[in-house]
Amino acid sequence: MSNAINVKRAAVASLMDQLRADVTEKKLTPQEELAILEKLKVYGRTVAGSDAIYSSEGIIFLAEVASRPDNPDSSREALRCLANALYLDRQTVQYFIDAGYVEKASEAYKSENVDDEFLLGRILFFSTTFSKDDKLLDKWVNEHHLVENNIAAIARHATAYATAASTASSQAVSMMQTMALQDTLKLLYTLTTKLPDVSTTLGPTIPHLLSLLSSIPLQSSPLQPPTHHVLDALSNIPPTTPDSQASYFPTSDPTLHVSKILKILDKAAIPATSATSSRSTTADDFDSRAASLLKLLIEIYPPSPDVVKQLIRDTLLPSEKERSLPLGSQNSATLPARLLRLASSPTTTNTRIILQTLLFVISDEDPVKFVKNVGYGHASGYLMMRGIPIPSEALEEIAAESGEEGGSGKRINPITGQYLDDELKAMEASNVKGLEGMTDEEKEQEAEKLFVLFERLNRTGVINVENPVRTAMQEGRFEEIKSDNEDSDDDDNEAGKGKGKAKA
Repeated sequence: MSNAINVKRAAVASLMDQLRADVTEKKLTPQEELAILEKLKVYGRTVAGSDAIYSSEGIIFLAEVASRPDNPDSSREALRCLANALYLDRQTVQYFIDAGYVEKASEAYKSENVDDEFLLGRILFFSTTFSKDDKLLDKWVNEHHLVENNIAAIARHATAYATAASTASSQAVSMMQTMALQDTLKLLYTLTTKLPDVSTTLGPTIPHLLSLLSSIPLQSSPLQPPTHHVLDALSNIPPTTPDSQASYFPTSDPTLHVSKILKILDKAAIPATSATSSRSTTADDFDSRAASLLKLLIEIYPPSPDVVKQLIRDTLLPSEKERSLPLGSQNSATLPARLLRLASSPTTTNTRIILQTLLFVISDEDPVKFVKNVGYGHASGYLMMRGIPIPSEALEEIAAESGEEGGSGKRINPITGQYLDDELKAMEASNVKGLEGMTDEEKEQEAEKLFVLFERLNRTGVINVENPVRTAMQEGRFEEIKSDNEDSDDDDNEAGKGKGKAKA
């Protein structure tokens, strides 16, 4: 193995020497120079044995070749060598930056040739991502038009994709153009994470990004690139300015863009199947890529017009019809049910909290509304994590008063979110006794269990609400009965306090 590496090292060094010699001797034809660079590109796909490429001198020399305007083919091949090197060895990024070639790449990035855009966009993405000097980034932006050229590239892609969508031609956008778009979007994402005042600096990209989102067909795996990269960028540019909000919510159709975003979420939100312990590919895709999509909806909701807010709530929150089953039931395939399963799944490690945050935000960040919208079982963990007290009224059985908009007046189990009538019917169908089928002694035992449970939870700080059994006793809904056997255990003493017979 070491001998093969040495042979490769010598071959790479020889090729680099031939290129250096030609700078003064000019013996190579453009075709010969291109052939040498193509060989270097192949060798440079692995670091071992490619010392002459990965050294500071090698990177600087290739950058110089890439900057020559007289032979575009050789220039692009040198850029390919550089892109491979910067990807495989981060130290080469610093060599490239220190030599001042990011400035030249930023200027050249204005090229409308998609091959140039792809290569320069990738090199600039690595340079901006791994640069440790924010002052240099400011210089690239303010003196060398990095942001300006990035926005212009995105605008060109938006026009091309819109044209393709309007003509329904799958061939209108080439594979090379799609690859160039992806690297341009990755560069934009880095800029959104590093530049100050992102809303002002990069806000002009929003209409182009939304146009792209509207034009890109909905894929079977909807969070694949370039859609994923568009969402990444949008999620980092808050719609805080009047112009950006006008782009998101056009007067002619305020729901236009949000509807597409919700369609992407609907198609992407597929939980892992309950039949197996392994996760499905789609579920993995959601957890690894959906954070930006969910964050974007969180950013969009507060400034949205009422009609858009209503659309988001209607799409993401369980409807009254869904309360015939426990909210998030495996037997329901609706988007709200799937979201609740994803939000409570131990496998969604990347998106679980942000998904719960989204549901809380569209509940107007009101814990009572949140519990009523998704059920205490789904809401309690998030509220406790945030240190938000759970008001006692959130656990009342009546969740949708008949006087409330859209309310049915039916009693709802606050834990599961299911109508109590439907819950009792399900219990009866499975031969599980409801209250109506219990003897007085069985009701007393259930009351004791419930009393002890709430007292324990209150003591541990899990919840801080009035014990509903104690409340029922105080309101006269239980009749006290004497216990013949008092146990000295604390829990049994507490249970003794709660013993009683439920009034009919």
